[in-house]
Amino acid sequence: MSSSNEITYCLIFDTNALFQAYEKKADFTTFSFNSTFENVIDMINQLDIYNQVTVAIPSVVWSEMEQQIIEKHDELLSTYKSTISKKRFPEYSIQENPDINYPEYIKNKIVEYKKEISVGLNEVIEIQIASSNRFESIINRAFDKLPPFEGRDKKSDKGFKDALLWESILEFSLTHRNSKIIYYSKDNAFGEFLLKEFAENVSDSSLFICKNENEVKVQLEAWAKEIDKYSYQPIEDYDENKEIVDWLNSGDFSVQIIERDFGLVEKGRLITSTTAHLISIDNIESLNSDENSIEYYIEAALQFIYELKDGGKTQDTINVGINIKMLDDATYSVEDAYRTDEDETESKS
Repeated sequence: MSSSNEITYCLIFDTNALFQAYEKKADFTTFSFNSTFENVIDMINQLDIYNQVTVAIPSVVWSEMEQQIIEKHDELLSTYKSTISKKRFPEYSIQENPDINYPEYIKNKIVEYKKEISVGLNEVIEIQIASSNRFESIINRAFDKLPPFEGRDKKSDKGFKDALLWESILEFSLTHRNSKIIYYSKDNAFGEFLLKEFAENVSDSSLFICKNENEVKVQLEAWAKEIDKYSYQPIEDYDENKEIVDWLNSGDFSVQIIERDFGLVEKGRLITSTTAHLISIDNIESLNSDENSIEYYIEAALQFIYELKDGGKTQDTINVGINIKMLDDATYSVEDAYRTDEDETESKS
């Protein structure tokens, strides 16, 4: 990044924007971020601002991603071994390779991936873990239960990681003055309180917290227009997933997500009716396809609104992972859906 008085631009990723849905599609022979990373890189390049915008991955994020793939590898390998030990087919022969030290194996793959994404048009840097100078601030957050130590059940492990990540971003910002920063995070712990804290501590820079790709797109387009308003061209709106996006906004999807028992919808005698609304789509990945169907994995935010017997309403907004199958007659079916967030947002009226 530039060290001059010119404005510098930086986009920082949180772990939850990059993690892989290994339960749905798993390749443990290699390492990569999910499609969101490439989508955002494509936005930067389409806007022709790759020379001005630095992409940053905090060390905390790299560590969490490494921990995630190791844990999922161990969990799903055990399940896989159990499955193949109970079934035999004359058409298939499965050979077990010699045991390996998987943590060491994947660590090398991560090093290779870091080199891979560092080569090309985009500058990709790593934000180091907050130094000991920030530890007092982290301790104060823990004792005072200040964001991002808040959240459902006040989970200390998650809170500590979030606090360490936030302090790393603050320290980075203090050494890169006169910056404009996008922080791409789906975590509800990062909100207005932390925006206010950033403004108070880093007065000569600005921070934008984006929860989904569309919010990132809007902010990147604003930067592009600011950088060069004469050559600015907005990102093309072509969407190869238009059909499934239209269906996700339809009544058929709403009915399926409510009526099928995925454990997302609250039930109780005081609730008279429930409606579901799609708030945002964060990621769409095509998993498998054949001549009869296509399977998709989708990350989205849903809002459920409950009407109560006393005439009041309550609502619940959650992040979800959804497994969808599209059949050859262009009909869609929700096969599975589950919560992916640790923090829920509720309000009553």
